[in-house]
Amino acid sequence: MSKIEDKIKEIQDESEATRDDPYPENTVVTRPNLAGSVVQSVRLPAAEYAQVEQLARDADVPVSAMIRGLVLSGLAARKNATLKDAINRLIADADDLRRFIDHDGAA
Repeated sequence: MSKIEDKIKEIQDESEATRDDPYPENTVVTRPNLAGSVVQSVRLPAAEYAQVEQLARDADVPVSAMIRGLVLSGLAARKNATLKDAINRLIADADDLRRFIDHDGAA
């Protein structure tokens, strides 16, 4: 083992040995990622959820993180959007529709 692997093993062993010990009196427990967070259940069609799962697997992130990222990027794209931004978004959506039609042979 390398020195770094030895140190990791030492820290893991210490953590495991003391996992049931109480925290010191001066310990302040915080959960910064939960401050102001809201949990919302969302229903997705199975096919779209499968696409989200695949994106998450490809990015090696949890599905919840992928969904959060997609929602936040969608909101960011619309924040302070101008008419030009909206037109560009419509053009991009139309291009996506053309690709779907070409790919599926529909229409």
